[in-house]
Order: sequence, then C-alpha cells, then structure tokens
Amino acid sequence: MDGAQILAGAVIGPHSHIGRDVIVNVSASVCHHCQIGDNVHIAPGAVLCGSVTVKPGAFIGAGATVIQGVTVGAGSLVAAGAMVVRDLPDGIRVSGVPARPR
Repeated sequence: MDGAQILAGAVIGPHSHIGRDVIVNVSASVCHHCQIGDNVHIAPGAVLCGSVTVKPGAFIGAGATVIQGVTVGAGSLVAAGAMVVRDLPDGIRVSGVPARPR
C-alpha cells in the first residue's frame, strides 16, 4: 500500500490487496478478496463487491458498483453511478445500468 490514500469512511475488506498510489475515496467500499492495481482511483461512494479485480490506472466513478468477480481492465473508466456486471477490457469507458461502452 505504498503511497495509497484511504480516506474517511472508506472500508477495505479482508484478504484484499491495494496497490501503490491508489486512492480509495470517502465512503468507498472495497469488499473481501479484491485486487486493486497500482494508480487506481476509487471515487466517493463506489462499491466493489467481493473478488473484484481492478487493473492498474483504472478509475471507478462516484457511486459506481462493480459486482462480485468482475475484472475492470487497465486504464478503464467507469462513470459515476454505473453498474458493472461483466468484465471490462483495457482502456474502455463505460456508463449506465448496466454499464455499456460510451
């Protein structure tokens, strides 16, 4: 967790790994067994359910939800309020419920 910032009200569940220079913003939730890569930003109120993998450089927007077992690709952007229900490739931008490319 070198250089990681875990802000007020954020929760990191057991058996999760947080990479370098990660921001887990206010009231975000990273549930059990999540793997968060380097340089990831998890915005306020985002929820990563169990066993989520977020690859390096990805951004998870405010209030977004990533359901259990999903992988968010490197450099991807998940818009505020989106619900990610399936794996995302590297470098994609998604929004909506369910999240779709934009």
